[in-house]
Amino acid sequence: MLTEPRLSSLNIVRVAPLGKRGPIASVDLRGYTDAVDLAFRDLGGDGPAIVFLHGLFGSSQNWAGMGRRLSHLGRCLLLDLRNHGDSPHAPTHTLADCMQDVVDWAQLHAHAPLRLIGHSMGGLVAMGFALTHPELTAGVASLDIAPRVYAREHGRELRALRTDISLCRSRAELDALISPILPDAAMRQFILTNAVHDGEGFRWRLNVPVLATSTLNGDFVNVHGRFDGPATLVAGGRSPYVTRADHAVMLHYFPRAVIRTIPGADHWLNASAADEVAGILTEFLHRTMADAIKEPGFRP
Repeated sequence: MLTEPRLSSLNIVRVAPLGKRGPIASVDLRGYTDAVDLAFRDLGGDGPAIVFLHGLFGSSQNWAGMGRRLSHLGRCLLLDLRNHGDSPHAPTHTLADCMQDVVDWAQLHAHAPLRLIGHSMGGLVAMGFALTHPELTAGVASLDIAPRVYAREHGRELRALRTDISLCRSRAELDALISPILPDAAMRQFILTNAVHDGEGFRWRLNVPVLATSTLNGDFVNVHGRFDGPATLVAGGRSPYVTRADHAVMLHYFPRAVIRTIPGADHWLNASAADEVAGILTEFLHRTMADAIKEPGFRP
């Protein structure tokens, strides 16, 4: 199972949109289209903020179970990145966009420095944030993604997301409709978390046209710098996303990085290897505690 069920007891919080902030010195901001008012879930918890960022086609929902497990180590905040979940649609989806969205969100909602945990696309955003805003970062953990350029892919998923689902009347009909495109049941379940009721039928809540043209996978070429704080890279042993060569790349940007591989885990390792991931992230969060309680860079 790839996702946790949506928690009806949690509030989705929206904030007013902010104007463009000052430039980030070490990242190319071309194409940045101003921050959007990110939706997020506040799971509560005691201690400095822990900010969770989901992967492509995901949402804050994907981190709900892990956030509950780690809430004794800090205030767990689960974000919906732009064009995903309950956050607004925007005309672009670049790494610079997503990093600046998190900066502007945090200025209102979290005491810096932040402890950032991201999976896949969210890992790229988290690592980029740490490199460009080290003064606002107490630590960064990336799940199954390295700080480098990745090829654009996800053709099957995008084909499924372009399917007209307005005439479907049940989840079973949705599943049957996209099954020829996505034969893997677990992947279908993951994609179908983005199908929401619309009148008698359904619609996709993702901004599919913009995500189909997103450059985010290739944008890390524009990020420079080094983060000397605590960092962790967790790789899935059955996933192709992090190779042995990526270990050196991670240590180039993050000299204090701890690199762990979970042998039986796939790319969605926060679900397929939840116990192992929780243990590794617990160690990471303990390492970040001293930096997380230092004088904050900003307060909401």
